[in-house]
Amino acid sequence: MEVLQCNGKLGKLRLIEVEKPKLRGPDDVIVKVAFAGICGTDLHILSGEFSHIPNTWVTISHEFSGVVEEIGDNVTNIKVGDRVGVDPNRACLACKYCRRGQVQHCQNKGARDSTGVFHDGGMASHCVVIADQVHKLPEGVSLQQGALCEPLSCLLHGWNRLQKSGCLQADSRILVIGAGIIGNLWVSMLHHNGYRDVTVSEPAQGRRDILANLETGYKVLTPAEVEAEEEGKDAELDGFDVVIECSGFPPAIEKSVAWTSRGAALVIFGCSPRDKPIKLCPEEVYRKELMVIGCLINPFTYSKALKLADAMGERYLSFERLGVQIFKLKEYETALAQLKSGGISKAVFNLNNDLFFD
Repeated sequence: MEVLQCNGKLGKLRLIEVEKPKLRGPDDVIVKVAFAGICGTDLHILSGEFSHIPNTWVTISHEFSGVVEEIGDNVTNIKVGDRVGVDPNRACLACKYCRRGQVQHCQNKGARDSTGVFHDGGMASHCVVIADQVHKLPEGVSLQQGALCEPLSCLLHGWNRLQKSGCLQADSRILVIGAGIIGNLWVSMLHHNGYRDVTVSEPAQGRRDILANLETGYKVLTPAEVEAEEEGKDAELDGFDVVIECSGFPPAIEKSVAWTSRGAALVIFGCSPRDKPIKLCPEEVYRKELMVIGCLINPFTYSKALKLADAMGERYLSFERLGVQIFKLKEYETALAQLKSGGISKAVFNLNNDLFFD
């Protein structure tokens, strides 16, 4: 079978032929892949921004859906023919953090051992994974939407943390920085939950045009336009109550702090380079009681994301509305170029023609 592999240490991709995977043990499942996405994380790995990655060739994509083709003898949670999504993260359940219930910080597996980063993922016609990573899709969730369930599960973790902070109120004034697929999903999530006073900051015209397709009525501005709107305001009184950072661009994060109100939350969701710090004044954090919220992967949220996807439906998760384009595997270079140019918000690949429509 043909697969797309990445070597993060080399910063290279390659398209090669490999053997179709076989069951390795009684707890394994072989998924016939329908759709697999390239994530911003993959681009960061390619650019050498992540240090904890293997110096080997790995079939990429930790965001994929498909149909169960074969199961091991011990597998009972799913059956052959089920339409499924795959959670790429599997915790060890034995380390200090797992025993605290903080599986996102697992020291042995989890984000340190993800399918599609450390082990062969979904950018292939077939993928073998452990059964407890495999989740049956609700009837109302298409295989296309199933490929969005992993990013939605990460989003839910951020949403849960933001809600627990107490900073998100019914009348909150919200700023979303960055209108790639993650920013678009945050916009969709906010609108789905009734929030209307939302501004989105995005420098690329193509991405601003894509965001308009969601028909939320939100303000979609360039960073310069946001800065002009905030100039002269008493930020502590009339600033943003919540800033959701989805760009991974440290200067944007740094600038947004000055626009926050008292009691605000700054959600750091985008992946930033490790060697690019920001300046943050402790007195401002103290005075405003500013809460900074980090979000790491998807602890116990994948199954909930399936229900969320079902509720959001085509209104919010239509590929056309979100600016998601479908490619064939051999078109990966074109897909990456369009992704980097901002012409699309996300590249998703169809790995088996017979599963294009489900």
